[in-house]
Parts: sequence; structure tokens; C-alpha cells
Amino acid sequence: MQEKSIFTGSKAYLEKSFLEELSYKVWSTKGARFKADERLMKTAKMSNISLSVFSAYLIIASLISVYVGNYKLNFQIINYFVTSLSIILLVLSQYESSQDYKMRAVKFHECALELSKIYNEIRIFKTLSKHPTDEECRTFCEDTSRKYQDILAKYENHSAIDYDTFRLLNPDYFSEYKAKTKSIKFRRWWAIYGWYTLLLIGTPMVFIGFSFVKF
Repeated sequence: MQEKSIFTGSKAYLEKSFLEELSYKVWSTKGARFKADERLMKTAKMSNISLSVFSAYLIIASLISVYVGNYKLNFQIINYFVTSLSIILLVLSQYESSQDYKMRAVKFHECALELSKIYNEIRIFKTLSKHPTDEECRTFCEDTSRKYQDILAKYENHSAIDYDTFRLLNPDYFSEYKAKTKSIKFRRWWAIYGWYTLLLIGTPMVFIGFSFVKF
């Protein structure tokens, strides 16, 4: 009687040959790195837009005391917010600049391209090499595995959400992730847009609310 597999879904590759396992690793890592590139490029764009809009908020808030009358407004609070926004903008600008989203995205893209070359080599070996000997297969796997590890050592690791997004886009191989579609999509949205959305919407709401407070 054939022993029942202890692995299901995408983990079934663990019971196949090392060449199949290596092919799976390179393919999935390549896909995750491309998704990391995409995520960081969108984050970079959102970061620039958010800082620009936040700067506009600061200018608008500082002009209120000049162009708006005293009707129901607490200008002491407004001046406090203008000072606070200036400090927050300075801190945010330094932090966002240090993240270097675009450069990291480029590096992820370069990593994915290097992995694509290895994946193509594996595909060529699997499809065009007719009946390779055990020694030939062993040598190829050792060399390819070494290349794969060398590439991984050169670059930053991708985020878990990048891998989850890649798996979600390949339901034929990762059917177990269909039930997590909403959760993964929300996490990815939050990773790209969440904090900036709170910043852009929350700042004017708090400012307007406290501008009418009387002490």
C-alpha cells in the first residue's frame, strides 16, 4: 500500500526530487521579488504624494490667521498646529527619505531578473536534457543551488506580504490561499496606502476639529 503523503497543496514539492524543489524555490522567490518591486514603487509614489499634500496642509493652515476672520476660530490652537505640523513634516521627510523606496524597488527587480536566468536554466535542463545521469543531475543541482544562495545573499529579503500576494495570484499552485484572499489584499493595501491614507485624511479632520475648541 502506498504511504499517504504528509504534505498537501503547495508543500507537495517537498516530496519530489531536489531539482523540482529547487525549481519551485527559484520560481516562487522570483515572483515574490517582482511583487516587492511593484509594492515599493507604489509606496514611493504614495510617499511623494503624501508629503506634498502634507506640505500644502501646512501652508494652508499658516494662512488661515491671515485671510480668515476671528469667527469661532481658536487661533492659539491653529498656531500650535502649524508648529506641530512643521515638526511632523520634518520628521516624516527624514524617515521617508531614509527608506529609499525606489532604490530598494530597483534592487528587488534586479534580483528577480537574476533569478529568472537561473529558472530558465532549470527549465532548459528539465526539458531538453534527455535522461541525464545521476551525476549530471547532482552537479547541475549543486551549481544551481549555489548560484541561488549567492543571489539571495546579495539582496534584501522581501516582505511576507509580497510572497502571499504572489501565491494569491497563482491559485492553481496555491489553492489553499483562496480562503485568505480578502485578508491578503487588505494587508497589501495597508502596506502601500494605509498609513498615508490615515495621514492625509486624519490631519485635516483633527485640525478642523480643534480649531473650533474654546478654552
